[in-house]
Order: sequence, then structure tokens, then C-alpha cells
Amino acid sequence: MTDEAPAMNAVVFKKPYEVSYERVPRPINPQAGEAIVRVMACGLCGSDLHPYRGAEKGLREDTICGHEFAGIIEEAGKGVTFARGQRVAASFTTACGTCWFCTHNLSSRCDTVQLFGWVNKSGCGIHGGQAQFVRVPHANGTLMALPDNVSFDEGVLLGDIFATGYFCAKNAMSALADSQMTPAEMTITVVGCGPVGLCAIISAKLLGVGTIYAIDRVKSRLDMAAGVGAIAVAPGKSPLDVNCAVTQSGRGMDAVLEVVGTFDALDLCFQLVRPGGVVSSVGVHAHDKGFPVSPEQCYDKNITFRSGRCPARSLMPEVCQLLQSADIGRIISHRVPLSAASEMYRKFETQEKGVYKVIFDPWA
Repeated sequence: MTDEAPAMNAVVFKKPYEVSYERVPRPINPQAGEAIVRVMACGLCGSDLHPYRGAEKGLREDTICGHEFAGIIEEAGKGVTFARGQRVAASFTTACGTCWFCTHNLSSRCDTVQLFGWVNKSGCGIHGGQAQFVRVPHANGTLMALPDNVSFDEGVLLGDIFATGYFCAKNAMSALADSQMTPAEMTITVVGCGPVGLCAIISAKLLGVGTIYAIDRVKSRLDMAAGVGAIAVAPGKSPLDVNCAVTQSGRGMDAVLEVVGTFDALDLCFQLVRPGGVVSSVGVHAHDKGFPVSPEQCYDKNITFRSGRCPARSLMPEVCQLLQSADIGRIISHRVPLSAASEMYRKFETQEKGVYKVIFDPWA
């Protein structure tokens, strides 16, 4: 970087268990279809921990981290419909908005999809949003205008974790559509009470689910789950015992939502679900342990398994409407300067008490 080159503050990946707050070149001169966003709020996501822990390999050193951000249009390239100064939120992956997948509500599988904050060893990919500015490819399809009554913090949640929690709950509900049960009659369990799990609980409540249980190893997270409407399973008490106690004849849960991304969590889901029930999984399984059940076991229990990356951009308008009925901001536990990133990565990775959702202010 020369002395004349514009610079900005950002969080960059160095190696497993090390991120750094640094001055780096800022994006300029957007090309056709691109926008440069002045980031007003950005988030620390559980998925950011996969490369941080070394579970996902291949991320290039000095990649700007993060895929959750909201802000203001700073510059717009040719063909971009957003105006300078317009408030926007981004989905965590890019979306062209015109391919078959984007036009069929599966933006997460866009023909040109890229994940913010992932540049591989050969230099392919795009930098992330834990920075003062970010370059957004396919701006028309990736960004959504934020209504005046939606804050930048809420915009950060819209583009990933709230959309993902809603996607997880909605997948379960749609798979149970032929069960002749009303949502109020359903009993579900959410495995994992981090930020996405809390959003899944809130979403399930908004969809009318009658009884929601929450499982987690961390008591403070269970307390938070109880605060948003779930029945917390006490640490040390067998979830299988709870399953038998609360369901008719011990038949199991109508649906189990998995948001953790570990073999043990998914295995527990298949143990908890009733015959004919649904396992809805959105956890990123960055491990090599395989699948906890066989096709034969799924067949014998008539299980429906739904999984995949949330099509956040496809869902953002729908999820934005839900904000009118949900106090989603209550899950934000920390709003700190971007310079505190190293500390907050460590606290979030170790599940320190009271650390749920971290929002960074790049300009503090």
C-alpha cells in the first residue's frame, strides 16, 4: 500500500486462533454491478469460528473476516439501482438475482455465489464485512434496502442468523404440513442455543409452534433461550429422559432443529425425533465424522431430513416483515468497537458467560 492509497480499519485472518485489527487498503472504483458499502454495523457469526478454530482450512492469510454487515451505499457502479447514501443490508452470500436459483427462492445456490470473508490460498474469493468499507459484487441481487424503522444492528441479523433461524424452523413446519397437526399442537426441540438457535426459537414462536424445548451445555445460553420462549432442559439432565416425560407415550419430538454443526448434536436430533418427524439442520458440519444414522434407520423411522445453507437473500423481505413482531435485538449481548475483535473472537469461541451475539461498530 502506498502512502497515497486510501486505507481503512478491518479485522483480518492471520492463522487459526489469531485475527488482527489492522489498517488495510479500502475498496474503491466499483465496477459495473458492484457497490461499495460504508459499513455501519457488522457481526461476529458462529461460522466465523470454523476457520478461526482451524476446522475449515484453505482461508488465505490477511483475508478480511466476516459475512454479516449493514451500512450505507458509498459508491455505486454502472447498472446498480441503489443510490449513494441509501441504507442497505447484505445477505451473507452474494446473489446475482437473475439466475434460475435466485428466481426460485434459492439464492444461496446462485450460479455465481460467493461467501463474504472467504479468499482461498490462490486468491479467489471476496473479502468480508468486518471493516469500514466492503466491495459488494452483484449489488442489486445481494443487497436489500433497509426500511427506516429497521436499525443497522437489525439489518446485520437479517442477512444471516435471523434468516437462518427462520429457515430452520420453516423447513420443519413445511415438512410437517401433512401431519394433520396445527402448529399449536406441535412439540419441537432446538439443539444449540447460540445466536442462530435463539433466532430459531423466536421464529418457531412466530410461526405458532405450541411447545419448544431448548438444549445446550451452557446454562447462560439456556437462560437466554427461556427468555425468548423455550423450555430449557437443565444441564446434566438427559434430553432423552425429557423427551419421554413431555411427549405422549414417549413417542418423541415432532421436529428437532439442529444449529450446532457437530456430529453429536445431529446424532441427538435423530434420537429425539419421533417416527414420522422432521430433523431440520442448518449447522455447518466442518468435521469428517460422517452421518450419525444410516439410510435404513431413516427408512425404519420414516424420518424427513432437511438441511442446507439458508437462502438468506431470498428470505430477507419475508424476515424483515417479522421484525415488526419480534424483539430480535434482545439477543445482541455486545456492541463494541471493531478494535475489540480479537478479544471478542476469543470470548465467543470459548462460550464465555453472557456472550451471545456480538455487533461491531467500525467507526467507534
